[in-house]
Amino acid sequence: MLRLVAVAVAVLIAGSGWPAGAQVFDLVNLGHLNRKLAGRVDDYTRNHGEDRRLCSPILGMKRDLYVYLPPGYDPSIAYPLVVYLHGADIDEHAFLDPKDLIALDAMMARGEIPPMVIASPDGTYEGTNRIFSTHSLYVNGLGGRFEDHLIAEVVPFLTRAYSILPDRRAHALLGISAGGYGAMGLALKHRDVFGVVATLGGPLNMLYYNCQGRYADDFDPATYRERVDYDPDEVIARYYLGLVRRRVKQFLRPVYGEGQQVIGKLRRDNPADLLSTTDLRPGELAIYVNYPGEDNYNFDSQDRSFAWIAERRGVAVTLGVVPKARHNLPYFEGAELPAFEWIGRQVPPASPRR
Repeated sequence: MLRLVAVAVAVLIAGSGWPAGAQVFDLVNLGHLNRKLAGRVDDYTRNHGEDRRLCSPILGMKRDLYVYLPPGYDPSIAYPLVVYLHGADIDEHAFLDPKDLIALDAMMARGEIPPMVIASPDGTYEGTNRIFSTHSLYVNGLGGRFEDHLIAEVVPFLTRAYSILPDRRAHALLGISAGGYGAMGLALKHRDVFGVVATLGGPLNMLYYNCQGRYADDFDPATYRERVDYDPDEVIARYYLGLVRRRVKQFLRPVYGEGQQVIGKLRRDNPADLLSTTDLRPGELAIYVNYPGEDNYNFDSQDRSFAWIAERRGVAVTLGVVPKARHNLPYFEGAELPAFEWIGRQVPPASPRR
């Protein structure tokens, strides 16, 4: 009875905010879901009984991973790879959203999206799915070397275990919310591995500010400034009519620590800074950025400033916006399939293995 009540509550609040609504995916029965798919999801987790997790010497613990194989997967054919990076307050379960996964699978079966292998690693420090779990931002932070884990362990495992095209242009990242920060940073730093990146509602300029000293203002090139001081108690988001407020320290303290040193550490990973520090050249990376027009975290302004900075370097960014959307589950569910469609147009098609 308690489990049924929990599901009912999660469904009721799913439309109000991303963190609470996303927890319902923890209850997905993988066997039941796979029976609805023309492809399948391979399980490297302990979420469904047996412990199948991968050992990570870099993180010093076992880690969860889901791998989706497209309809008609054939090891004699090499496929594009998409690494799906989930947002905060959820883990790899986010990829099991039946609404999007079943629709994505059907589109591949009909040939509307090219077949791709999609992997969803766990990006939380704890390795467990609970509300307000600690998100790693997929960087090398205080809680572990997650960037190294993905590049040196997850991607090599996927290319060994599955038939993946050996071409950086066939390797894409799709980052959701906080995962968008990690995805864009990884793509910019590791262009030898990835040639395509897409983000949905991601914070792509963590140092966004303006000359009036206000983070929440809309982006304006004339007033845009880079943040130089760090206030850990600054409110960066409001949910449920302002009853729930989220402060920047909740997300940054576990990863970057405390004090003004956080600003310097952010510059190391901040996508807007990486545009210049990694010397990104026009045409080196296919970039797609989608955001909700009324983002609770003002990530829409961060993303617009990121695109503006990229444009000044001659770097093309494909922008997408859902005008009246908020930073919540309905936005992410609605924006995910168009992102996969865009990725499908960028990567080379599956082809026979050489």
